[in-house]
Amino acid sequence: MLILGVNASSHNTSAALLADGRLAAFAEEERFNRERYTMGFPEGAVRFALGHAGVRAEDVDAVVFAGSPTAEILHSAWDALRLAGRPWYRTWLRDQALVTGAYKGWNQKRRLRSRFGWTGESRCLPHHDCHASSAYHCSPFDDAAVLTIDAQGDGIATAIYEGRGGRLRRLRSWGFPEHSLGHFYDVVGEWLGFKPVKDAGKTMGLAPYGDAKRRRADFDRFTRIDADGTFTADLDFLKESRERRASPRFEALFGPARDLSRDSDPTDPRWADVAAGAQCVIEDAVFALAREARRITGLPNLCIAGGVGLNSVANGKLDLAGIFEEVWIQPAAYDAGLSLGAALLAWHGAGGARRFTMEHAYWGPDTKPEDVRAALEVAKAEYRETPDAAATAAELVAKGRIVGWYQGRAEVGPRSLGNRSILADPQRADAKDVVNREVKHREPFRPFAPSCTLEDSHRWFESGRATPFMLKVWQVRAEARAKLPAITHVDGSARLQTVTPSENALYHRLLVEVGRRTGIPCVLNTSFNIRGEPIVNSPMDALKCFFTTGLDALVIGPYVLEKRRVRGA
Repeated sequence: MLILGVNASSHNTSAALLADGRLAAFAEEERFNRERYTMGFPEGAVRFALGHAGVRAEDVDAVVFAGSPTAEILHSAWDALRLAGRPWYRTWLRDQALVTGAYKGWNQKRRLRSRFGWTGESRCLPHHDCHASSAYHCSPFDDAAVLTIDAQGDGIATAIYEGRGGRLRRLRSWGFPEHSLGHFYDVVGEWLGFKPVKDAGKTMGLAPYGDAKRRRADFDRFTRIDADGTFTADLDFLKESRERRASPRFEALFGPARDLSRDSDPTDPRWADVAAGAQCVIEDAVFALAREARRITGLPNLCIAGGVGLNSVANGKLDLAGIFEEVWIQPAAYDAGLSLGAALLAWHGAGGARRFTMEHAYWGPDTKPEDVRAALEVAKAEYRETPDAAATAAELVAKGRIVGWYQGRAEVGPRSLGNRSILADPQRADAKDVVNREVKHREPFRPFAPSCTLEDSHRWFESGRATPFMLKVWQVRAEARAKLPAITHVDGSARLQTVTPSENALYHRLLVEVGRRTGIPCVLNTSFNIRGEPIVNSPMDALKCFFTTGLDALVIGPYVLEKRRVRGA
């Protein structure tokens, strides 16, 4: 049985294909249309999923869309009436209903018919149910509590589910906008000069430069977190004009919003303290929700999905807090994961047995060596072939080179996990600044993450637990921080990825080879892209990034490219 899940009603549109309950292909549309956080119909992702499985649209047994247009319209209409005293909210909610509800509900089905000839029936499943399914039905747990936390979907911002024996049951939910942690975090981020939704990670990365205690009391003036997990924000502080989400009341507390043309350093305490305070609110709310989920389900394990599930600092602290025995988050926890959740929800809703656990993230497009070679010939690039790509890349990293690494099937989610990565030696103090300045072209305050072999991770990082999807931040051991300056954040933390041979044999061997040369089987690993662009998806994407940035070398399949003028040579 083939089930195609599609997310076409929100940002991070995507497609996932299940074959008899097992994931066959899963990809985000932004990798194909090259538009970061795209809301475009996932034509490229659907085409890839069908092509990878070698099937046509008419071979698919069921198509399910994530998100309910009807629920979106009803919620928005109700809130437009409920918030009638706030003209901006009323207008915004009305527009949201028209765009995400009526138009997209009709348009997504029309696109599927016109582009792929799909003539069968399709149905829509609730946004947060799809989030919950993408976490629980991919997890290693038969029974688990599930938290879904985001800005909103179908009018819901947060929900608690119980997963037992493959079946999900929603126990509690909180509505948008006043109970939305994602909306709150977006407002603070926009005040800091960051883009809503797209730049939430920047607020999280900035927070360690500040002191949460200096501004936490200010947040308590317009937010509340109850013992049962309920988060509530006073809307009058969050929004008043179309041009700016933060209202005059917000600016009366924290000052005027950051002017990017004048306030160039976000690590100044004026901004960093507010980021730290907002991060503290998120963590307190997530902990309260986790305690409530444990209380009402009585289950020992937790799954998390939704955009707030990408807050790796909160995830890491929650994982070590002891509220649950294990905390599991799938790599595309944000809206890209909705297509996967929709497909799995349809499979299990039809009585399908559980046949899938997500043990790795490599479900995207693959590239054959002949396709790489053809791209190299078109680019007229000088290259050589290597019999051992892992050892060659490790040698380059050990020599201080910044290396593009393109191998196997693409990862899903926002983190590169060793198949579409930029690698550097984490022991070189200047590596972070060089990659930020010459390759990524991004703000210098933002940290880089490490990849380390799981068997050695306890020597360098305090947790010692497996974290294959780079979604938890833990402390670097005090004695290791001076040895790993390029991946140690200002507060001594790092967003670690652990790697095993069963998850990614080639990448694991690269790390082992790096360890043989440097003494530590660890690399600085960041996504293979430049600021503002999606992760590379084709050999030509990789070549473009290589030739237009400060990358020193590219190891793409069995081929190696090196620039003649190398830093420090």
